[in-house]
Amino acid sequence: MAQNKAKASTQQHLDIEDITENLVILKAGSVAMILTTTAVNFDILSEAEQDATIYAYAAFLNSLSFPVQVLIRSKKADITTYYQHLEESVRNQPNPDLKRQIQKYMEFIQSTVQQKTILDKQFYFIISSSQLDLGLKAFKKSSQTKYKTKADQIRDAQVNLFPRRDHIIKQAARLGLAARQLTTKELIELYYDIYNPAPTGTQRIILDTDSLGAPLVKPSVESPEAASQALQQDANTQTANSQTTGQPTKNQEEALKNLRETTSYAAGFVTQRQQAYQQTQKPT
Repeated sequence: MAQNKAKASTQQHLDIEDITENLVILKAGSVAMILTTTAVNFDILSEAEQDATIYAYAAFLNSLSFPVQVLIRSKKADITTYYQHLEESVRNQPNPDLKRQIQKYMEFIQSTVQQKTILDKQFYFIISSSQLDLGLKAFKKSSQTKYKTKADQIRDAQVNLFPRRDHIIKQAARLGLAARQLTTKELIELYYDIYNPAPTGTQRIILDTDSLGAPLVKPSVESPEAASQALQQDANTQTANSQTTGQPTKNQEEALKNLRETTSYAAGFVTQRQQAYQQTQKPT
């Protein structure tokens, strides 16, 4: 009877081979770098500012000597955390006028969410490096033999991508945008959210890399069993001494002392109450 062959995993159909050194290595042999950037509300700019932004964007496009992909991700925003922050502000606000204004703002947000869909937009620049960027001779040489190690592939990609990254960040600053390169953790979270989309917001996965290098903490006691055995032996010793000598143990003496003090305090309190009651009953 023929054995059933193992089915291929879904990850084999993805284009990503690895994510390391803040770069995305693709199975086709190219390496990609992703930059996140802020946005500018073009509608609220004045006419002069809009013209300056258009000219700056045209200069940015004309300065490019390499391909750039612009990605805009639109997703339904999750305002639960923001709304909870407003509720906490209302509770902690001592000024009644400011509290009333915050409550009106919360009502405005509720009506806006019910009438419209609030979207969260994220903007990215994607640049890639392939063997074609190394020149025709290098491409012919590399097409015959692949990279021996992944470190060599990353090193050649960084030589091409770092100047391009710096150029995009500089040109984006002229547009009033703040661009930066995504780290390895941010790249993993981004692709995880792309392939495992959540209804709202962005999914976050916990990568506890710091705990891997944390030092070991030795306990003060060698083992819990040894500590429990020591306590049990001490209790047995006190019990045996009280039985043989007929004298109370130290714990028993402290408990008896506390009981005597409590009884004396209660008797004095009752006596004072009786005396006060008798004085109120005397004829005037």
